[in-house]
Amino acid sequence: MIKFLKSKKFKVSFFEGSTYFFVSTLPLFLSINTIAIWVFVASSFFVLGLKERKEILWKRRAFIIPFILLFFLYILGLWLSTNTDIALKNISRVLTLLLLPTIILSHKKEDFNFKKIYYSLGAGLLIGMFICWGFVIESILTNATPLRQAPYFFEWIYSNWNLVKPIGVHPNYFALLIVILVLAIIKTEELKFLRKNKLKLILLLIPFFLFLFELSSRVAMLAFVLAIIVSVLQNRSRKKEILIGLFIVGLVILSIKFDYLGNKFSGLIDGRGNVKIERIQRWDYIIREFKKEEKLVFGVGSGDTEEIYTSAYINGNFKTALVENYNAHNQFVEFLVSNGVFGLLVFVWVLLFFAFKTKLRGEALSFFIIIVLLSFIESFLGRAKGVFIFSFFMSFFLLMYSDKLIKNE
Repeated sequence: MIKFLKSKKFKVSFFEGSTYFFVSTLPLFLSINTIAIWVFVASSFFVLGLKERKEILWKRRAFIIPFILLFFLYILGLWLSTNTDIALKNISRVLTLLLLPTIILSHKKEDFNFKKIYYSLGAGLLIGMFICWGFVIESILTNATPLRQAPYFFEWIYSNWNLVKPIGVHPNYFALLIVILVLAIIKTEELKFLRKNKLKLILLLIPFFLFLFELSSRVAMLAFVLAIIVSVLQNRSRKKEILIGLFIVGLVILSIKFDYLGNKFSGLIDGRGNVKIERIQRWDYIIREFKKEEKLVFGVGSGDTEEIYTSAYINGNFKTALVENYNAHNQFVEFLVSNGVFGLLVFVWVLLFFAFKTKLRGEALSFFIIIVLLSFIESFLGRAKGVFIFSFFMSFFLLMYSDKLIKNE
């Protein structure tokens, strides 16, 4: 038994199983996902020794630097803050910005099975979807008038936050993970076999699209449409263009059909054609308050951003944002306030570094589009789940699609 546990076969199998376990928990409960990370990290040390890992990471240090810089922004934010308790919490939350890339980028490309990674993601999404649907069905059946309640299955009462409440995951994150999976199924060579039988493909995608509409995530829908359009433009084909055009029209019609999602889109513009997005107004007030501090270069520190936001929400009369203690809901603005122009430039450089090194090939393009759009509407590094998703997929796609890194093998 002990001999088997020390064997290479067991170590490799343990690492592979731990990887799939971690990826499958990304759409699920944070507590399980956190446990899965540490199992994944431990399994990596079974496969790769410390000395060998140091040598590989030194050769690939250019690929670790972006993550080090992002983490450094939070260290700098602590030094600049007067409220060090919040700043320290921020540092503990983003530790995986260093941990996951260090583990993933110390391995060979062949250590990760692309297909099984996506199988695991799909399995985790399906588990999360069935849990949420189970709670919805239970709510309907236990209602005093279940037949009257049933039509609300696709209404706001069972959409967005209310839908994913049982698993405690942000609806945008769950929706974007669905988009990552669906785009891989539709586009990648590795999952091409899933597209051979069109009927099976449609049946496979239906539950994911159904849940995506129920989540009512505008950013996920926009990311999906934009990624499809860019992909078609890269590989021009008249037949594909027509099919994708019809597909997008269908998505738009379905989006309108789902009242809550339709209302979210229609609420972006008033009757006069003016854009009326409250978040844009909030960002304006936040930046005004930030400028008053006269700390444009390095910011106010990650522990003192809440004071800026509170003042902005009071002055702008954003009652909900004030009561709910909203963050900036914009990763660019978040870094600007906490780390100044320096922090903003670092974050933008990290995104450009990813684009340059991967040349936005394969699913690196989809992820880039998703993360840029998400950065405009969410402070995703303000949530542990957002840090997990960003750290894993950015380092994973750097490993998969970077020529220079692969040549060093």
